Amino acid sequence: MKFSAVAVFAFWYASLLWATTCQGADKLDYWIDPDTHLMWTAADNGSGLSWIQAQRYCRDLTLAGFHNWTLPSIDDLQRLVGGADSKSAYRIKAPIKLSGWQWSSTPGKQDGEGWALDFGDGGRASVAAGDSGLNRALCARKADRKPSR
Repeated sequence: MKFSAVAVFAFWYASLLWATTCQGADKLDYWIDPDTHLMWTAADNGSGLSWIQAQRYCRDLTLAGFHNWTLPSIDDLQRLVGGADSKSAYRIKAPIKLSGWQWSSTPGKQDGEGWALDFGDGGRASVAAGDSGLNRALCARKADRKPSR
């Protein structure tokens, strides 16, 4: 039995959405935001990175068969802020594990800075690009493409 590429893609996308909606990110390596259709990694990278290292981490990431991960914009990160304070002290309206502030791809106020977001209070900060202390990489991608092979 032969299937068209469109039918295969439709089946794949439907199963991806079903798995994300019905099973949650605790069983998957990603979560798809139903409002923005962005696919997010289920956790940040887990340790301090500079702004350039965070961009490279996402660009080089292969997860769930996808190679087109990016560091999200500060506005995309801000859309995830919400929900009640959790035991981890992060306010995020997604089943995503965080371990610090999150770098964005958005350049900061001055040359040599990038915007980072604190999910503890939802605040943004323009941070020196070389600062790696609390800053992490949480990667995202558009959920409308098939996995890269």
